[in-house]
Amino acid sequence: MNDSSIEILSVLAESGDAMSSKEIARELRIRGLSLESRTVRYHLKKLEEAGLIEKTVNGKSRITLKGIEELRRRSVFERLGEFSERIEFNAYFCNFDLYKMKGVVPTNVAVIDKTHFDDAIEVVHQMQDFDLLISNLVALADEGQNFGGLEVPPGSFAIGVISNTIYDVIMRYAGISLLPEFAGLLHCERVREKLQPFGFTELISYSGTTLSPGWLLVKSGLTSVYRCMKDGKGEVIAAVRSFSRHAIEIVREEVQIARNKGFGGVIEVSYPSSRKFSLPQGNRARLIVLAGLNYLAPLHELGFNPDLRIIEVFVEFSDFKPPGSIS
Repeated sequence: MNDSSIEILSVLAESGDAMSSKEIARELRIRGLSLESRTVRYHLKKLEEAGLIEKTVNGKSRITLKGIEELRRRSVFERLGEFSERIEFNAYFCNFDLYKMKGVVPTNVAVIDKTHFDDAIEVVHQMQDFDLLISNLVALADEGQNFGGLEVPPGSFAIGVISNTIYDVIMRYAGISLLPEFAGLLHCERVREKLQPFGFTELISYSGTTLSPGWLLVKSGLTSVYRCMKDGKGEVIAAVRSFSRHAIEIVREEVQIARNKGFGGVIEVSYPSSRKFSLPQGNRARLIVLAGLNYLAPLHELGFNPDLRIIEVFVEFSDFKPPGSIS
């Protein structure tokens, strides 16, 4: 089985849903692999003959149990660190200009059954003033709409929030390359009416996983973002990026500009000698930033069973609105 077939199986496995050749080709382009729909259909035919995928009644393709086992056997070690490559791709693909506040931004999406619409929107309204957000702006898409390259399935709607990868984009435009190191659970408590971080309780290395660490933490039921918002104590997701120590003042300046423009979420910009938050010692400066996924995590914690898509889509910044404009 060649690399293209492995990637197609990977796309189907991570989606969890049946997909058309056009949808698969679109996802492959996000991963940096350009295949025409016709070529994708050729590979799908071979995979079906091998029993690794099956066709649904509407002609779409779905991975089989045999396909999942084959994918695990062949690609798990090869794909370690894959998600950090997606972050890098986002940083170079997105053209958001912090100074003009225009362009495409990396977006996290929750696809939810429409029966939960009113309750889910109520949670978003509750979360909008949470201290630990990248931005409180949201984008909404209805069934059948194309949402930054994602077609919203029938009977569903999609909520998009800005990913913390926006800082990778901002720093790239400032000439600074951020390296994803870790993501993990950050314990926070409210002290004198303000939430304060007290240290990481769990860490996942980007180099040691094939999936989004934030997605893994949410799906494992380890986050308590909604409780943190309501009761002032809980576990939220944060990411650690490293960069050259010589660029620390530039990074701090860009973070301040972003803050003035309405972006938050940065916990710390620290020198290599810092031992805060129980992080392993390193020889590079670090940017510790809260995950954009924290905005969507309560939808999973409260049982709405969202299909979470982490930095898989790119949405125009102008499409994001305050939650108060959604009803």
